[in-house]
Amino acid sequence: MVNLKATVRVKTKNGLYPVYIRFTKSNQVSYVKTSWVVNEKGLSDKKEIIDPFVIQQTCVLIDSYYKQLNHIDSSKWTTSEIVKYLTEFNNDLSFSDYARKHIEKMKARGQERTARNYKWAIQHMERFAETDNIMFSRLTSAFLNRWIENLASTNRCKEQYPVCMREVYKAAMREFNDEEQGIVRLKNPWNNVVIPRSDVPEKRAITASMLRKFFNVVPDRSRFTNPLMEVGQDVALISFCLCGLNAVDIFNAKKDQYVDGIFHYERQKTRNTRSDKGYFEVRVPAFLKPTFEKYLSKDAYSPWLFNFHDRLSTSDSFCANVNTGIKQIWDKVEPGYRASLYAFRHSWATIAQNECGASLADVDFGLNHSTHRMARVYLKIDYTPVWILNEKVIDFIFFTDKESKHVEKEDKTFERISKYNNVRAEAFVMGKKVCALEDTGFTNVDQIMDKLTTLLPKKVSNTRVQFKITNVDKNLTQMYQRLVP
Repeated sequence: MVNLKATVRVKTKNGLYPVYIRFTKSNQVSYVKTSWVVNEKGLSDKKEIIDPFVIQQTCVLIDSYYKQLNHIDSSKWTTSEIVKYLTEFNNDLSFSDYARKHIEKMKARGQERTARNYKWAIQHMERFAETDNIMFSRLTSAFLNRWIENLASTNRCKEQYPVCMREVYKAAMREFNDEEQGIVRLKNPWNNVVIPRSDVPEKRAITASMLRKFFNVVPDRSRFTNPLMEVGQDVALISFCLCGLNAVDIFNAKKDQYVDGIFHYERQKTRNTRSDKGYFEVRVPAFLKPTFEKYLSKDAYSPWLFNFHDRLSTSDSFCANVNTGIKQIWDKVEPGYRASLYAFRHSWATIAQNECGASLADVDFGLNHSTHRMARVYLKIDYTPVWILNEKVIDFIFFTDKESKHVEKEDKTFERISKYNNVRAEAFVMGKKVCALEDTGFTNVDQIMDKLTTLLPKKVSNTRVQFKITNVDKNLTQMYQRLVP
């Protein structure tokens, strides 16, 4: 047990003694300086404090420290740890500062695009709060609900921004709270906050006839080399004919990634979250080579595969310029029709599955999605099935006049879970709830059921367990059943 006592240490130049609270435990001693001072008259011959006012005030402070320590188990703490806990526990923290540090850590991990969403989220929250320094104490459920209500008119941000800020808050809770020792500096206000689901976007896949019209447009003549309209159409063709390759992967491609007609790349979006770093290989079809090689960098000192870096400095500016060129093409095809570069990725997937007979697994593989993670680690992957599928897609668009036969329908099924979605899960046996959890970080229902299984009471064995899983953010619920040995 730690003993606390008010004391003085040394006299200052002005003849006064600052008052300290001394913490003693075993052979350890630590001090906390207070705001009070005493003079010689306030001390006994043994330098004990006898000033009645200071004694009264320090007793109140010591009493508050003891009350605070009674809420935790500090028996194994050092005096330094106790002092740090008592002096920092009630200090309000800046959520704005913590969020910016969190964002910088994301950038250092290579998550620059995701970090940008977090930056926009904290900036919007600060504008709503009318301050550039939001404290944690202000983030109550009421404040968060008002902020989310302010986002109600947006399509995507009303879900994206709160999810981003909730992840920052949870990271702070993991850092500042220690539930095992009873230290809870930050309470979770998000339990009473319902994050709305973003509006379902229009399906981005472009029909076969519209794709043919787009690629059939002859860009306007220009006195500039590679004008926007021409670049937009060509980059769209490169993306489409390379299994829906993302703009950032095109822009950041380096010379050593193109070898013997095969383009090797690590998908920027998932390279830092996948064990295989999002590695993929796609053969550049002969059909695409003239356009592909048209933009190869001729600068012997440049590490970049394409010459887009000669004019543009970032993948964002590259994507913006490409989409401007694509818009100019669409204005020639059908004024008012809009589809960005990303729509060509959706179109490749839709045509591959609906028109070329590819399975969903084949499409996921071709799009370089993070499926079959362990297989990707252990196997030396053969990419030729994707190359063959890619040739079929190209053949369907450019060498037939068939129209897309699919009809878009809104999908109401239990959607794929994002690791940022808040999930509530419950386990039942014979209709009785036996355990539950609510957390983020899951990417599929199997992970959730695996986690719940570890929380089952020991008496639950060799029986069927029913699981009710709710994606709180999307307000979707699905039921599952599993035999627990």
